[in-house]
Amino acid sequence: MAKGTEERAGRKLWDADAWKAARFFLNYLRPHKVVFIPAMIALACTGAMSALFFYLLGDLASHILSAQPDGNLMEYATHSVKLCMAVVSVQAVVAFFRIWLFAKASERALSSLRLDTFSRIIRLPMTTLNEHRIGELGSRLSNDVETIRETLVVTIPQLIRHSVMLCIALVIVLKMSIKLALFMLACIPVVIVLIAIFGSRIRKLSRATQDELAKSQVIVNESLTAITSVKAFANELFEIARYKNGVSHYLNTAVRGSLPRAMFVAFIILAFSIALTLVAWFAARMLTHGEISKDQLIQFGMFSGVVGASFAVFPDLIASFQRALGATDRVREILTTDIEEETEGTPVGRLRGDIEMQHVRFAYPSRSDVTVLHDFDFKARAGHRIALVGPSGSGKSTVVSLLFRFYDPSEGTILFDGQPIADMQLHSLRRNLALVPQEVLLFGGSIRENIAYGKPGATDDEIRHAAQQANAAQFIDTLPEGYDTLVGERGTQLSGGQRQRIAIARAILADPAILILDEATSSLDAESERLVQDALDKLMENRTSIIIAHRLSTVRRADQILVLSGGVILERGTHDELIGKDGGLYGTLAKLQLG
Repeated sequence: MAKGTEERAGRKLWDADAWKAARFFLNYLRPHKVVFIPAMIALACTGAMSALFFYLLGDLASHILSAQPDGNLMEYATHSVKLCMAVVSVQAVVAFFRIWLFAKASERALSSLRLDTFSRIIRLPMTTLNEHRIGELGSRLSNDVETIRETLVVTIPQLIRHSVMLCIALVIVLKMSIKLALFMLACIPVVIVLIAIFGSRIRKLSRATQDELAKSQVIVNESLTAITSVKAFANELFEIARYKNGVSHYLNTAVRGSLPRAMFVAFIILAFSIALTLVAWFAARMLTHGEISKDQLIQFGMFSGVVGASFAVFPDLIASFQRALGATDRVREILTTDIEEETEGTPVGRLRGDIEMQHVRFAYPSRSDVTVLHDFDFKARAGHRIALVGPSGSGKSTVVSLLFRFYDPSEGTILFDGQPIADMQLHSLRRNLALVPQEVLLFGGSIRENIAYGKPGATDDEIRHAAQQANAAQFIDTLPEGYDTLVGERGTQLSGGQRQRIAIARAILADPAILILDEATSSLDAESERLVQDALDKLMENRTSIIIAHRLSTVRRADQILVLSGGVILERGTHDELIGKDGGLYGTLAKLQLG
């Protein structure tokens, strides 16, 4: 009993979700109602004119079969053919505007949907982004939205057109013979029940199919992103096998999803074939008993064909609509996920650069049982250089993530200029910080565009000045296309030192109050390191700087060095103070690195 109640509740929940998905479509079409409503009217008109065309054909057929072959018949036939041609011509013109207007409204709505989906993805918090793979999120923006597009542009217009034709045809057959029409319509409840039974199953399998397609897309994205590593390790065959496995899972799910659709369509075809056969038998019986005339029977047969044809396409259209609902679920899931609220909190202008972390404890949400920072405390005065050193996994990069507020601390407080970070507007806070990472991933545009990313809308003079300060102008001016040189995917057309100097130029253009350097020179050769370090020294002037480093030669001039291990600050002080401590971790590292 309880199980039956749960099943009914689940079915009711599915119905509610389906209506939400339908309203989801309408919400995006509503701003384009000036175009969409005329398209709907044109759609209804084409359906009505199709019914009118069949009515004229039926009327002509009944006259041909019942009248004598004389001049009057030919005159009537000529008149009817002209009328049919006129109806078809008008229908073609209306269909042109219907298709054009519908596509115009649908594509505009889908552009808004794509923009909203991307805007949502790009503003998701790091916690949520880390729970998804990049290719899977990209699949929602491409494959799922494309499925929705097919529904809006093709499936829904077809559903509406055939619904209009069906309604008109039903009215006409009921007017001709209520008894015969009711006998024919007895199969409709069967169709409705089948739609209810198969619809939920088709939708769930469609959602599963889209999920598997997204997983296979993840493999493509990861392989192409790391193509250098793939080729360096000669793992092309391994990646092909991995993709083959993903495609196989997708194929199995897609084939499994086709079974209920095939059963649905096959049963509908069988039901209609039996129904039409029985209707023909019942019509012959009525004709024998004089309950219907021959002319009425011909017209009835014509519109029974319209009813049957309309019902015959419904299973496929509804199955397509169910696939769209599955895709809509995945898109709606993104659109309803909480994002970083960039406008909440107090807007801040340019910060002085004072930083303080008080008793901060932090564990990543995905590993809440593993504490990364324990009772973490430090202060940095404006303009000071603070170095974070220590072995890998000691918590250095986590400190940076907390300063950017990619995550909030589990306990404790972070202050900028004495103001809690939680009370500050996120967008204006991050505008005060700039990051120069160890591995610079440039965008695939030009050098100019990559430098200007630090300050969208920057002038050419500002870009060139930033490049000069970053010691990047030297190599940029030697390139044939100068600042318009394309850097390639992820900046692969440039060397590591060149990418670093572009990243520094970008940070200079951003003019941050607080600069964060994450191993900015660790992977460079001596000459590149000299140029990059010189640029960094210029960049750090009069700015609070947080420097993460493994190479202690880069932190000698820091105002304070924090030595981390296991998320705890073991030592703090200047280079000279720490080097003199016997048995200290910093002293040990310095002896190993500096001889």
